[in-house]
Amino acid sequence: MIRPVPVKTSMYLINRFLDAEYGDFGFVIEDMKLFPNGKYIAVLVRLDDDSRFIHVFGTGGQPVGGWEKGLPVPCADEAIMLPGEEKLAVFTKCGTGEVRIYPVQSADPESEVLPVNFTRLPFYVSFTPRERLVVFCDYKVEYFAPGEVEVIKIPTPQDGFAYIHSVKDTDDSLYLLYTFRKNQRQRLELAKIPLPMFPYYSSLEFWDGIEVISKSSIVPRGGRQIGDIWLKDGSVMATLGTKGGNEVHIVGSAGAKTVLLPGELVFLSFTSRGLFVITGVYGGNLRAGFISFDVLNTSKKIGAEDFQGEVVLGRYVPGVVDPKFAGISRDGETLYFGRSGGKSSGGTFYYFLRREVDYLYLLEAPKVQSGDLEPEGTASEAHGGGHQKEGLDENLGETVLISLLRRFKQVIIYGPPGTGKTHLALKTAKNAEFVTFHQSYSYEDFVEGFRPIEKEEKVVYTVSDGVFKRLAVRAIYDSLPDGFRRRGENMEYEDMKMAVQEFLKKRRAGDKTPIVPRREFYIVIDEINRGNISRILGELITLLDPDKRLGAPTEVIVTLPYSRELFALPPNLYIIATMNSADRSIALLDIALRRRFAFVELSPDPEKLRDVNVDGINLEHLLTRINSIIEQEKGKDYTLGHGYFLDIPSADDPRQALYMVFYHKVLPLFQEYFYGNWEHLRSLYPGFEFIDERGRIIWMDLDEFIDALRRLVGSE
Repeated sequence: MIRPVPVKTSMYLINRFLDAEYGDFGFVIEDMKLFPNGKYIAVLVRLDDDSRFIHVFGTGGQPVGGWEKGLPVPCADEAIMLPGEEKLAVFTKCGTGEVRIYPVQSADPESEVLPVNFTRLPFYVSFTPRERLVVFCDYKVEYFAPGEVEVIKIPTPQDGFAYIHSVKDTDDSLYLLYTFRKNQRQRLELAKIPLPMFPYYSSLEFWDGIEVISKSSIVPRGGRQIGDIWLKDGSVMATLGTKGGNEVHIVGSAGAKTVLLPGELVFLSFTSRGLFVITGVYGGNLRAGFISFDVLNTSKKIGAEDFQGEVVLGRYVPGVVDPKFAGISRDGETLYFGRSGGKSSGGTFYYFLRREVDYLYLLEAPKVQSGDLEPEGTASEAHGGGHQKEGLDENLGETVLISLLRRFKQVIIYGPPGTGKTHLALKTAKNAEFVTFHQSYSYEDFVEGFRPIEKEEKVVYTVSDGVFKRLAVRAIYDSLPDGFRRRGENMEYEDMKMAVQEFLKKRRAGDKTPIVPRREFYIVIDEINRGNISRILGELITLLDPDKRLGAPTEVIVTLPYSRELFALPPNLYIIATMNSADRSIALLDIALRRRFAFVELSPDPEKLRDVNVDGINLEHLLTRINSIIEQEKGKDYTLGHGYFLDIPSADDPRQALYMVFYHKVLPLFQEYFYGNWEHLRSLYPGFEFIDERGRIIWMDLDEFIDALRRLVGSE
């Protein structure tokens, strides 16, 4: 099973960087391109004054050195980014056209640019996997290029038209997938051209001289066409489909055929795992998965069961998903998939990426069958200490959380109230320590500090360990080599601490005896943003970095201020925290803390209420309607979670339960959110009859209430 893990930390870092750079000017992300190696992602930024800049980020979210300030695009017309392995080509269509090829790893990419200019604007430009520049243009077009750039010119046909869909190359050959049209008849062809290219003296000689591997008289019609070529061990296969179509055409050395899909095509690309396809069902979901080469060769119809690692990427809305905003790495492990919006500017219309949705995913296969978070190379079952996560496939949030914990060790779950943040944390972290931060919570409660105790009828102060320190000591002790562990099954905490102190002293002195984690330990911090986090964590914030934990390359062992005892964080201690986005305090988190935590957003999920009806009122539609009002006026951070309504169907009287939830939980929030704006609320949403023009709740009896809710759900 493949897990689609949204890389929210990376996207958060990219968006935060761009906000800092361009937030004062107003900007959109006009395009993004994932590099085929999965290491980088290129971002084209468009400002409100229509100036544009290109940045390159690592897929971890950090800007690549030399690209921090952005490279200006000196062209107001279309700009197309063409990623290679370690270079980025940018084709701009101003005047006669220009391609600028930049090295990705460079302290000053602008100074090392390789420009290619033309005497007439080409029809098509491609940058191949081996970083050759393929140009499809009129036979008479000339180009001017530095000697370091290999340019291959494909002439337009002398008689008829050709449309190139994909280009791939090897050391000695170039492969083209194209549609050829002549005398109103079309054919799809896959051709091979030896390199260096044979000399031709006219476009007719070129098209007569190439080797056609396969062709088909059935050609996709209409819409944006999506094609790709796969080369391996001397064999070649190509596929072509149309956005919104329900079939793809496959051509190769074995012949040509048409294959039906289980939905409307959104995107396709070959990877080492097979053909990656995204399809959508109108009114349903976006589904993606890999189709093996064996299935492609033998089947004429692809069913959902033929997808390997099928995943759901959200609801299918044809108008906001476009193959232009999609890409997958060659190894099939990194997916870029965006949703678009549109904007008019200067008399022209252009599409841009909506920044509030996910658009970078890791497609991970589980490394541990049980879903345990044990470090690779250990076997908790062998030690009798493993525990399983139940229902991983039931909730995508658990899958995301497990992957992020394995990688970053600590995660903050954030989102509107009622989305199940605490429930998800406790479901993932079995037998966890649980604390809630608040204004009076302190370092002394969490780590260590002086506490009064009564001794010989006197009050004296002694250093007491807090909940986090006690948990860390138990986790380190559980990981100690046998030579440091004390005998006995039921060890007291003080005995464990003495063994841990002895180990840390030798560790600091240079003894590198490896630790052996046997179990996972968790602490869940609820409402982490309500406490003074810097005050509570103190010097421990440094230890949160995964590379500073015990056993890591740059492990850090500190001396605590009260007890003067040594302390470190082990690799088998995981932190899950929650926070409400409606508090508007996420932006106020300490930057150092943000860097050390991964973030997982939980949004309201009305689909959890699908087919749940109370006296003719569909709760999925009700929650969607309420949240559309709130989001329109206040923003998504203030929406209501599905948890408000989950218990209603199982109540003895669902009608009365819905009445109580709506009047005593939902409407008080509306009074807070729309204070002083009641006339605006009622004028925009005439179906909302529960608050009058002065902001007072209108109390109805049960039957009147149900009728009013029906009108609210049914109103447009």
